[in-house]
Amino acid sequence: MALSSWLVTTTNKEVAATVSGLYGGRLRRTDRQQEVFELMLDRDAIAVNIDGPGSVVNRMVLEQEEGRGPIHVCDGSNLLEPMDSAGDLCGCPKSVFDRKAAARSGHGPKPDARLSFRLAAAPGVGMFFLASSSWEFSDSLSAAVLDMERGASGAGMEICLQRKVVTTRSGMAVSYVHPILSVAEPDFVAPVHLQLAA
Repeated sequence: MALSSWLVTTTNKEVAATVSGLYGGRLRRTDRQQEVFELMLDRDAIAVNIDGPGSVVNRMVLEQEEGRGPIHVCDGSNLLEPMDSAGDLCGCPKSVFDRKAAARSGHGPKPDARLSFRLAAAPGVGMFFLASSSWEFSDSLSAAVLDMERGASGAGMEICLQRKVVTTRSGMAVSYVHPILSVAEPDFVAPVHLQLAA
C-alpha cells in the first residue's frame, strides 16, 4: 500500500534527528532491541544528490510464490538473470499496456526500481535508499539514467510523491500515490545550515 507521505527508517538516532529537523515529522522508535527509528515526514518533495547511473537499479522481476525468489529478471527486452541466460530476449510484451496487464495477472514481471541518494541539504549524514514497484518511478529512473549517461549531473534532483485519482470502468474513484525522480527547481536545492542533534 502506498503511503501518503515519506516514511524514513534508520538505526542512527542522530540521522533521525537531523532528518526530522530538516523535514519535520514525528520520530518514533519501532524496535527497542535494535534501535530502529521511524519518521513520517511533513514533506512531499526532497532535494537529493545522486552519484551517477550506478546509484540506480531498474529491472523487471516476476517472483515465485511464497517469496522463494525471482523466476524472471529482465530489463524489459533482455534477461538479466540467471547469468547463463543474460542477454537473451526475455519475451515480455512490447507495449506498456500489455506489460502492466501481464503483471496484474501474475504472469509477467513488474518493476523493481531502486535508488541510492544523499540528501542535498545534508549530504554528510550518509546514503539513503528508496525501492518501489511503481511503473512511474521506474520510468523516471530510466529518464534520469539516460540524462546522466549523456553528461547531466546527478546533483540538483528531487524525489517527490505524486498523487493521482483514477476512475474505474465501474465509476469508482481510486486514488494512489507513487514516487517520482525529477530535476529540482533551482531554489529548492539551496543549502541548509543545520546542526546534528546529539
